[in-house]
Amino acid sequence: METTYLQLFGEKPSQKMRSPLEKGDNPELDTTDFLDEKRTKIYQSMVGAAQWIISLGRFDIAVHIMTLSSFRSQPRKGHLERMKR
Repeated sequence: METTYLQLFGEKPSQKMRSPLEKGDNPELDTTDFLDEKRTKIYQSMVGAAQWIISLGRFDIAVHIMTLSSFRSQPRKGHLERMKR
């Protein structure tokens, strides 16, 4: 998974964050630009992988991922940045 992340973004994932949303974060208020088709597919894939991780036992991030998954059809750059955390 880390190798795929490196191929997609050219950097290793941050080890500091434990969930995609910070306390008090409101992704529905994001006004960054919409993602292009390629980045949208990456975002959708990351949401799917995160949902799989939840089913393996990371129940603590379930609400965060479900919130971000509501933007799958038209995500913004800020949503992708949150998923990258």
